[in-house]
Amino acid sequence: MHEQNKTTQLARRAAEGIWQFEIPTPFAVGPVNIYLIEGEHPTLVDAGPLTEAAWHALEQGLQEAGYSFADIRQIILTHHHVDHIGLLEKVRMASGAIVYAHPQAAPYVAQDKDFFSFHDQFFLDLYRACGVPEEKLLIIQKYHQKMLTFAEPSRIDGHLKHEAAVPNLDEWQVLYTPGHSQSHVSFYREKDKCMIAGDHIIKNISSNAFIEPPRNRSYTRPLTLVQYRTALEMCASKEIELILPGHGEPVTQHRELIAQRLQRNWERTNTLRQFLRDGAKTAYELTALLFPKIYEKELPLTLSETLGHIDLLLIVHQLETQERDGVIYYSL
Repeated sequence: MHEQNKTTQLARRAAEGIWQFEIPTPFAVGPVNIYLIEGEHPTLVDAGPLTEAAWHALEQGLQEAGYSFADIRQIILTHHHVDHIGLLEKVRMASGAIVYAHPQAAPYVAQDKDFFSFHDQFFLDLYRACGVPEEKLLIIQKYHQKMLTFAEPSRIDGHLKHEAAVPNLDEWQVLYTPGHSQSHVSFYREKDKCMIAGDHIIKNISSNAFIEPPRNRSYTRPLTLVQYRTALEMCASKEIELILPGHGEPVTQHRELIAQRLQRNWERTNTLRQFLRDGAKTAYELTALLFPKIYEKELPLTLSETLGHIDLLLIVHQLETQERDGVIYYSL
């Protein structure tokens, strides 16, 4: 190993035995945080997007911390989004590392063509039921292309399960924290109450509970915002001193932040109810009202947000639904 280069900023000591590398992405969310857990089995947490800039930044960050790709023994993934897994195959080939992730990440990591066909059809049917105009449905193919552009096919060698120890890292426990994605896991170290949280808890932005296809390929979609809230409540019940997120600054005072996020959900449901006072609307129409400046550019994100809050209102029987010509309308 090399001596750390103290004149650079890409690598920083995030906690005992943990390095953080801030890696650039081409996405609006900004840089992604990749972590290296030191020990007998140096472990990389996530891998960044498939860009030259991200590859060189990760390589430089490892060098600053005194490591190279050859030192990495294993890679653990918080979830399957391309800003976190895009470089996985390049890192795996450069290091020979074993890869662990939640089972739900497997078809995305492998870019399974059969699954992606189902994935695209699921969203085509969902968006039509939401009232999305036919000319807007091209967003589904654009989203698919984004996955293929910023990640390349790779593989998962072993699965991460809730409350199991992370392989070869006995101090670290896996926590299944779904909502932002169906494959999302976080990693908790009890001795210093540190959690590597991926995109589950981020300081300055509320993580989006993305709609995703169901795991069993039925057409009953997961209630992702309900999942996300449940996983937040689980984290609020744990003693956590430091959260190392997938984006942005570390989080302390996690219970206060979680309470704010949970309350914000109900504030948004109240906004939806106000929009429905003058009559029934589709999920797409409600999305346009909730996010007038960005809904067209960020339709998968904004429509997921709207559907999540519709789900909350349906659970507490505050909305009625009616289907007309294959489109679902919501009313008070």
